[in-house]
Amino acid sequence: DNSFATPTWAIDKNILRKIEPIGVLNRIRNSQSRVLNTLFSSSRFARLIEQQALDGNTAYLANDFLTDVRKGVWKELDTPQVNIDAYRRNLQRAYLDIVNSKLNVPPQTAPQGLPAGLAAMIISSGDERAFHRAELRSLNAAINASLNKTMDRASRAHLEASRDQIAKMLNPNFAGASGVSGAASRTGIEGMEVFLTNSDSCWPDYTVKP
Repeated sequence: DNSFATPTWAIDKNILRKIEPIGVLNRIRNSQSRVLNTLFSSSRFARLIEQQALDGNTAYLANDFLTDVRKGVWKELDTPQVNIDAYRRNLQRAYLDIVNSKLNVPPQTAPQGLPAGLAAMIISSGDERAFHRAELRSLNAAINASLNKTMDRASRAHLEASRDQIAKMLNPNFAGASGVSGAASRTGIEGMEVFLTNSDSCWPDYTVKP
């Protein structure tokens, strides 16, 4: 409810216009992308699959988890009138980029000599791609059903572009360049997931210099 909600309380245009001409959209997207990367880490997905194997339907099922994330990120599609602002469009594009990195990059392999505990963090479950593909098909259907409910041209253009991107992502002959470039950094993030909780700053992309 909070991670993917635009932090309007922190966006004061009277201050921002005095210190920078541009930047708030990217900083919010970067912060929310880090949350998405953590949620969609291969190690987390593998734990969900293993928990289901051990506990059956009493576990939090991996497909339910992915559906909950999708509905949170794309919640506008369930409203009577679809209006998606620039902050939410950024978040939804980040969602597609991260899912693309799960579908259209070579399988992750652990480097030789990596400790077993860290190696387990970057090995993907065999179900991961299949589950993400199923979620993309559900998202595509929701987008198609929502196009006629859009209230502005920006929202409609965004949904049409998202639909086109999903079609490319589901095409086995498509290798998304944006996903490949971002995948290496995401793999590193996942592999060092244990250390990220000790980050010194909630805005590591933003530096104040004397």
